[in-house]
Amino acid sequence: MTGFVLGLAVLLGAQAASAICNPNLVRSIHSGPDLVRAVGPLASVAAKPDLGLGQYSLRWFGHSSFAIRSGTGTRVVADPNFDVTPGITADAVTVSNGHYTHNNVEAVRGNPLVLRGITLDQRWQPVRRKVKDIVVVNLPSARNYDFTRIANSIFVFEMGSLCLAHLGNIGHLLTEKQQKLLRRVDVMMIPIDARNNLGFSDLVKVIEQVKPPIVLPMHYDDPHQAEYFASFLDGRYPVQRQPDSRLVLTRRMLPKSTEFFVLPHPNPYATRRYWGGWDDDR
Repeated sequence: MTGFVLGLAVLLGAQAASAICNPNLVRSIHSGPDLVRAVGPLASVAAKPDLGLGQYSLRWFGHSSFAIRSGTGTRVVADPNFDVTPGITADAVTVSNGHYTHNNVEAVRGNPLVLRGITLDQRWQPVRRKVKDIVVVNLPSARNYDFTRIANSIFVFEMGSLCLAHLGNIGHLLTEKQQKLLRRVDVMMIPIDARNNLGFSDLVKVIEQVKPPIVLPMHYDDPHQAEYFASFLDGRYPVQRQPDSRLVLTRRMLPKSTEFFVLPHPNPYATRRYWGGWDDDR
């Protein structure tokens, strides 16, 4: 627990910077050492101009892998998966934990900046980085309740007027300080496998702690798992089943209260039709 307190002190103790998500999250972003491992210079990545002004996109590549893209074409890949990340090109990669299903950074092309939320000896390390027009910061977390075993990192992405949170392999309810820092999250990606992470009941508690407009399920390989979780919700939240694994986000499309957005699983054994049209994100 000491490491968690020290980590929050790093985030809260420096000069403030403006932020949509939460000003406390990006304090000291332009000062102090960068405690991250970088692989080469930041790549310049061309993107097709298929997003309009004020639009952003998320594409799910299965398990916990997402491509997060701003309207200007800046792209960050979160938790690249060994099996399903298809050689995507990005400006930066975030890694919430060291398991191979979250840490296949070699699969990401473009010589991206690699932002690791934990060290090799399983300690949380702070990330406070601006990748072009996407601000990336993280919060200390763990894969168990007592914060003493395997570390995890909660990554927060601010782009334009939207704030996204990727919970990685969270294994505990949010602390009071975490809850306060995440209070302005618009889209929250939560692990729903209920095996290596929180069970369904505790996941609902985490959702209630933040109350984000959009909740996206992740960290499952059985395409039916999202339906199991939706059934467990039993009408507590509206469930929106999306037609594509890519979700275009705008401030205006956010629900007024929490809704559960299910993206089709991109597993080729589930269906081949969701594998089409990925060239714009490679």
